[in-house]
Amino acid sequence: MKVGLPSSLPDLSLVIVNYRTCDLLLALLESIYANACGLRLECLVLDNASYDGSAQAVTARFPQVRFVQNAVNRYFSAAYTQGIQLAQSAYILVLNPDMEVRGATLQQLLGALQADPSIGAATTTMYHADGRLQRNGSRFATFGYLLLNYTFLGKLYRLLLPRAWQALQDWFWYADWDRRTARLIDVLPGSAIIARREVWQAAGYFDARLKMYFSDDYFSWRVQALGLQTLYLPSDGILHYEGASAKQVNARALSFYMRDLIVYTSLVHGKPAAALLALLLAPTWLVQRLKAR
Repeated sequence: MKVGLPSSLPDLSLVIVNYRTCDLLLALLESIYANACGLRLECLVLDNASYDGSAQAVTARFPQVRFVQNAVNRYFSAAYTQGIQLAQSAYILVLNPDMEVRGATLQQLLGALQADPSIGAATTTMYHADGRLQRNGSRFATFGYLLLNYTFLGKLYRLLLPRAWQALQDWFWYADWDRRTARLIDVLPGSAIIARREVWQAAGYFDARLKMYFSDDYFSWRVQALGLQTLYLPSDGILHYEGASAKQVNARALSFYMRDLIVYTSLVHGKPAAALLALLLAPTWLVQRLKAR
């Protein structure tokens, strides 16, 4: 006889990592509880040593939120994994703090996973602050795409073969797809991913070797390696003030991005490929460092 989860457990756990985005975080929590649609929700906020008043503000306005104060900045992947492991529900949704949930989005996402066990993880419709539909979700980057998109080879390719360059970008971003419709996609954006607890566990959560970037790519890759699908599900949507947390660490964001790109390449395409990419990235890296000064 199969024993089910106790009915006292939440229907859905939401995990949010905060780094100095107090006002946005409060707006997100307000939108979550305003659009719960009868679901029993558990909200966990992992604060990466913000010390900006977020803890006091959240606990005062939302005492039901489980607020975890990290003594140091654990960055994106490690902090989200920390929260996922603390969550109690069988279904866990990670959200960036720079978002606002609309309508029945939470109910729609949860319902999709409950209805189809072949779906390992899913994301949903996102909008920019001005109301434009956000282009989220992409294909897995081949090693050739990484070379052309991130190194000086891409500059030459774009200059000599502009139509081929555009065709490559259109392929990568599913340019022919109307994001108001459902579709199986390769890479789910880390800003909003829902998965069952056992899928998070089996896929290795967000790999902490990837501090801030590409952990969503690698998680999606691992989910598909389990034989499960990764789905884009249209819903009432989420408003996304993209990049708010990353702006707080802007001086080091480029360093993290380049580092995580090499680590991701090593994990998916192998160490020789990562070494070649690192070598070809050196000129780009130098130029970007000079611009950042």
